[in-house]
Amino acid sequence: MPALSPEELYLFDTTGFLVVPGVFGPSEVTGLRAELDRLHPVDPGFANTRRYDDLPTTSELFAKLGRDERIVGRVREVVNQPLRVLEGYALRRGRDSVLYLHGGNSELLDLDGGTVGRDLSITHTYHDGKLFCPYVKALVYLSDIRSPEDGSFCYIQGSHKANYPLLRHRAERGERASLIDEGFPTLTDVFVGAGDLLILNEALMHGTRRKRTPGDRLLAAFGYGPTYMADWSEWDGETGDLRGTGYVDHDVEEDFVR
Repeated sequence: MPALSPEELYLFDTTGFLVVPGVFGPSEVTGLRAELDRLHPVDPGFANTRRYDDLPTTSELFAKLGRDERIVGRVREVVNQPLRVLEGYALRRGRDSVLYLHGGNSELLDLDGGTVGRDLSITHTYHDGKLFCPYVKALVYLSDIRSPEDGSFCYIQGSHKANYPLLRHRAERGERASLIDEGFPTLTDVFVGAGDLLILNEALMHGTRRKRTPGDRLLAAFGYGPTYMADWSEWDGETGDLRGTGYVDHDVEEDFVR
């Protein structure tokens, strides 16, 4: 039996993500939260945010979570290539934290030879009844997020299929406020509960609202892609000997917000 129904595949295709409620039970959520309390976070450079890196290596419990068929079975149906884990981490966010918008199908990418409007690490397609998404993220929520003030996931509708860039043109006009604060006609919030699973096409422009409420906003995230893709690591561009490996970001809001 397929892990995703035709309706779920349609939702993922047309919106760029899918929320599956209640995949993980309360005892599992409690155990995962306790495991993060045992691990040592790092400062990722974002206000009031702590990141737990390389979970498949640092925690056997999270390594098992990244292989859990409740996640992997669903992800396989939208990658449709031999699969591997590209990254695994958790984020613990407090009050006044934010994650600016990133992703987007046609945001600009600067190369040594010029600028292009495609990042092939997230460029997806459809053929013969199947989706082929090279970078899919699975978010396992470990706390309830019921309002924008809780730091809700937000996204630009249709941005995973956009044919035009958005962010650089705004910056060139002198607009330096985040769309998270300023608003946008198709900026939409998603509310979830602890134990919910959100599967995300990384081509979708997404981020989070500013967290205004007390307490932690906690989630675990796993990135998946075809076996030929490298582990996720941030990269600046080509190396002189052309043997560098990593992911070069196209335009993201963080580049322009002041």
